[in-house]
Amino acid sequence: MKDCSYEILDLWNKYEGNTETSPQCLYAFSPLRENLFEWMEFPKEARILQIGSDYGACTGLLAGRSKVTAVLDPRDENLEVNRLRHGQRENVVYIRGDLFLGGRRIYKPREDAGQEDADGILGEPFDAVILCGIWDWYGKERACEALLEAASYVKPDGILAAAAENEAGVRYWMGAQALETAFLEVEFRELFETLKKERGGDFMMYYPVPDYRYPVSVYSDAYLPQPGDVTNISARLDGEGLWFGSEEEAMTKACRNGEFTKFANSFLGVWRKGSL
Repeated sequence: MKDCSYEILDLWNKYEGNTETSPQCLYAFSPLRENLFEWMEFPKEARILQIGSDYGACTGLLAGRSKVTAVLDPRDENLEVNRLRHGQRENVVYIRGDLFLGGRRIYKPREDAGQEDADGILGEPFDAVILCGIWDWYGKERACEALLEAASYVKPDGILAAAAENEAGVRYWMGAQALETAFLEVEFRELFETLKKERGGDFMMYYPVPDYRYPVSVYSDAYLPQPGDVTNISARLDGEGLWFGSEEEAMTKACRNGEFTKFANSFLGVWRKGSL
């Protein structure tokens, strides 16, 4: 998805925080976006690392269920959107940087905060590591490397959850504008197979509907939809596109033929690290 941080900041300032002024704001700030992780359970005193600020779409939910939520992103403008939304929460820390670049620093909470503070926060393992909207940073070429690096921040029995678009999603067969970085089901599953092989533990694949950026329902390999279950998936708030047919009808046929997982618009992989 195209980053709209500057546009959102301009609209935020112009309309004094009113988030119902444009399709970009409606999309970025929709409460439906929290459905991606709303069903997850975290320990009472959880430490959560969110890699990819993603306009703070899920930061409020994660912060409400954790002792500390650290948001890591290399883009000042995206961190600023998040800070404007959730900066009043005392348990949210913003860190400018990414998984591989050095010099990560605390973003804006106080003048004396810097790399030492960021290193201290990231030096202690997390109960959950969440990755959203990061694949354009690394591309497919470094996706496995990034996932393995993110897994290094997970404590024993903790989880890593990563969302991605499906390159063969029914939405794109029906004319939606394709995103820059997306994966086929076999490619995204292979990332988690490699993670399991390299770091142990186990994983489950989930399928947010209509997609991970605007989820209403979340299915899994353990609970797949039946024909007719997947409805109201044609809304597109995040980009232009053509209409070549009914996404609902196409998905009904995919479910009937046992092909739902190949044509779902998005994936959410959840890996649980084993105990030591």
